[in-house]
Amino acid sequence: MGYNQPVTPSTDIPGTSYFRPAIPITLSLIVGILLSQVLPGLVIPSLFILLASAVRLTICLKRDQPVRWSPLLATVVAGYLAMVPWLSPVHGPSHLADYLDTGYWRINGTVADSPIFHYGRTRLLLDVDTLSREAESKPVRGRLRLTVMGEANLEQGAQVTFPARIRAFHNFHNPGGFDYRRHMAFEGIHGSAWVQAEKIQPSEKRTRSPARRLIHATRHRLARMIDSAGQDTAADEKAVLKALVFGDRSGIDDRLRERFNRAGVGHLLAISGLHVGIVATLAFGTLRWIFSFLPPLLWRGWGRQWAAAVTLLPVLAYGLLAGMSPSTQRAELMVALFLAAIILGRSQDVLNTLALAALVILAFFPPALFSISFQLSFAAVLAIVYGLEKIGVAEVPDLSPARRTGRRVVGFVLVSALAIAGTTPVALLHFNQTSVVGIAANLFLVPLVGFVVVPAGLVSAFVTLFFEPVAALGFWLSIKILHLAMMGVDFFSRLSFAAVKAVTPSLMEIFLYYLAAWALLNLRKAALAPWILVAAMVLAAGDGLYWSYQRFWHRDLKVTAIDVGQGGCTLMELPGGGVVLYDGGGFSDNRLFDMGQRVVAPLLWRKKIATVDILVLSHPNADHLNGLIYIARYFNVRELWSNGDVNTTKGYEALMAVCREQNIVVRTMDSGTPKTIVGPVALTVLHPPPGFLNQPDGVDQEYRNNGSLVVKATMGETAFLLTGDIEARGESQLVQRTGSGLASTVLFAPHHGSRTSSSVEFITAVAPAVVVISAGADNRFGFPHAEVTGRYRAAGSRVLCTGTHGAISMRSDGKTVHVRPIL
Repeated sequence: MGYNQPVTPSTDIPGTSYFRPAIPITLSLIVGILLSQVLPGLVIPSLFILLASAVRLTICLKRDQPVRWSPLLATVVAGYLAMVPWLSPVHGPSHLADYLDTGYWRINGTVADSPIFHYGRTRLLLDVDTLSREAESKPVRGRLRLTVMGEANLEQGAQVTFPARIRAFHNFHNPGGFDYRRHMAFEGIHGSAWVQAEKIQPSEKRTRSPARRLIHATRHRLARMIDSAGQDTAADEKAVLKALVFGDRSGIDDRLRERFNRAGVGHLLAISGLHVGIVATLAFGTLRWIFSFLPPLLWRGWGRQWAAAVTLLPVLAYGLLAGMSPSTQRAELMVALFLAAIILGRSQDVLNTLALAALVILAFFPPALFSISFQLSFAAVLAIVYGLEKIGVAEVPDLSPARRTGRRVVGFVLVSALAIAGTTPVALLHFNQTSVVGIAANLFLVPLVGFVVVPAGLVSAFVTLFFEPVAALGFWLSIKILHLAMMGVDFFSRLSFAAVKAVTPSLMEIFLYYLAAWALLNLRKAALAPWILVAAMVLAAGDGLYWSYQRFWHRDLKVTAIDVGQGGCTLMELPGGGVVLYDGGGFSDNRLFDMGQRVVAPLLWRKKIATVDILVLSHPNADHLNGLIYIARYFNVRELWSNGDVNTTKGYEALMAVCREQNIVVRTMDSGTPKTIVGPVALTVLHPPPGFLNQPDGVDQEYRNNGSLVVKATMGETAFLLTGDIEARGESQLVQRTGSGLASTVLFAPHHGSRTSSSVEFITAVAPAVVVISAGADNRFGFPHAEVTGRYRAAGSRVLCTGTHGAISMRSDGKTVHVRPIL
């Protein structure tokens, strides 16, 4: 049975559910995979449904009755069951997952990928073979992510041994937050470790297969030739050419990737359908020309089929050379299906072939559905194919060359517009950014890169096998053309309006978007399309009203202690839509992990927050400051409140630079500053006192902590006290100066619950009903200290910690505070 044929003769009618059989089957599989996320634990009922569907299908086939719903229901259940091993894995004995967080081990394993060196660290994947300590040695299987502090001169296949702790992955538990642990599990990576470079002891290399040795040698040879073909100043061009020719993206750093993304051409950096299609086209055309000289093939009319069959070999070889990334695998599969249709002499239905490709991928690897690259790839191709089919672009014969060129330009613009329209909701869901200049940039850059640089680079790579001087000339020419392309990328990306940040669309909004798009494309072809379009618009209006209430019309004070690990970050959503962010969390080096970009900003966007009125920096320590830099740059901030302490770190300097660039007013606040009234909420700065920086002996870390901005947010009979990192001395000053004015319903515990804070007199003065401690799970400081939580509980307070409870959401109506931790 061909892939473009119906399942049964009775449904071989256009318009029925099995006209394109791969489409309903693939959609059913997707529904089953999604249901496994929403309704876990239904394995036994699923097996009964699968059995019933199989019985029904068997009966229908024996009676020669049409089958419609039984195969679809069975596929839904199959998709559900296929995800069970991924969501509830049973690793079996001697798996790496059994040794997470069990102390130091001497780890012996094999480097599984090409190490990448960035910012003084080397990242790689390691297949673990054995774990040993003292007199015991255990054979282990499993993969971990290894971070080497320093540059490690390691290659894929090298066997190494080193001492390290194997740690489990931890999530930041915030509403709708990214499930990093699940993501790594889907990638087959079950733990992480770090080690100093000097502690790694390389041992013998594991014997590779001849094919692997050939691929590694070829990639190394091509990289060497590209490096030598360009000047040292062409580092970006050489990095991009390596990515285009053989999929080496180790030289593509965040800065370069962001330039391409802002210009709307980030897809050019991944080996995808464009690159594999070029290889297939060149190979198929060449082979068909060669086979035209072979009479036996000409007599039987087999030249086209044989060319397609042999084309599979260079396509597969290129995929292996490019590293077989997920995007490459999808492109290879799509091209293979098209070539298979030619070999079998079957007509090609692009939509059915696209669905079949998705079906094969999901059948072998169901978690691929949650891959960003999978979603973007299929959204783009589906939008192009379906959009062109419905718009009805057709070739018109006997046109003049000028008019043919004009139609091709219009067609190219239409393809770019459809691809952007199809992927925009997915891009906003994952990246909260879309390029405004994408169509114009693609019109210039795709032909230049896709039809000039990529073919030139691929041909040069092929010529390398025979005559390196000619190949070197080809790579040199490719780099020169890429330099022109990079000028185009920089031109578009530097436009102030090149890309816009946007709030995160909900799944309902994404559904309504695609539903409306379908209705528009079928407005004159389907009777229900106008009504569906109206319904989508009405539902979208209702969705807009709902979020308008959530953002601007609510009358309560919403406070969220955001889980930022070991640090502090508190969001206050004021009645009427005002937003205050107190601290932003952060690690010491934003290049390695930007808390603002990865954790805080996504939470704000999911809440439809695009503007933060006031940023409050309690004190300029990295775990409170560094997450604010990204927020200050992208959230239309009006004011930054500071205690005036100047900390000469890169983070502090970067924050001040952003404030200057974005015209953010920086206000130095102290206890003498008049309170700020926003509707029914009063924001009062209680600490530090005026002139606290007039310290003749300089400012040490303890003094810096004790100078934290302490802010009290009061609404009616309720109050929230945010204290930064003040310690016992600062607490004593607060009690003496403020007294009963400290009383609050909710206290954000000073200094992450350290024993240097939370004195008895301070707890007595505040008398909180709820205490929120912002501290990372299993942090190296041991926060919160047991004696501190004991003092709070002895005072009758309910104690919550972001490290164990995740983000903590609180809502005050002025009389009571409702508290809801995410865990």
